[in-house]
Amino acid sequence: MSLVDLGKRLLEAARKGEDDEVRELMARGAPFTTDWLGTSPLHLAAQHGHYSTAEVLLRAGVSRDARTKVDRTPLHMAAADGHAHVVELLIRSGADVNAKDMLKMTALHWATERNHRDVVELLLKHGADVHASSKFDKSAFDIALDKNNLETLMMLQEAMQNQVSAHPDRADPGANTVTVTSPFILTPGEILNLAGLMSSANTK
Repeated sequence: MSLVDLGKRLLEAARKGEDDEVRELMARGAPFTTDWLGTSPLHLAAQHGHYSTAEVLLRAGVSRDARTKVDRTPLHMAAADGHAHVVELLIRSGADVNAKDMLKMTALHWATERNHRDVVELLLKHGADVHASSKFDKSAFDIALDKNNLETLMMLQEAMQNQVSAHPDRADPGANTVTVTSPFILTPGEILNLAGLMSSANTK
């Protein structure tokens, strides 16, 4: 079997979460190739939530921050599809928690977009930048606000306040790190008022 064929089979085995097949193919010299979209075996394992397969690949030396043709990393994939256990594995393995894709979206943006609150919480715990702004000048908070995801909003609000406390420059209106979300840093009471407004709007 050619190296090209071995590489293709490795991609398929990673997508299916076939750990033994992945090990065998690597032992036979399968290269860490990508498909036409630049998707690596680790991207596929992360996207489909195959924790043990991702672990096998990471131990074998697959790049934890490999990029697709739209600059998405395995962490982006796992976060977008809500695989918290794989997200944690990747972060523990040194993945860049604030990596941005072609849309300048981080894993936190994608987890918020898909409303995976457990992943949002995990990313924040590991230092995800809640002030990061996408190509469309949207922070994770903006996305949660647009989607009326109250619990995620409250979680992100607390993280915004904590990160401003740790980095006072972010509260400076003249600082480059300020995003359009700054006016939405609310007190706990105000976020509850926001919840009331959302609730009344939804009943009209």
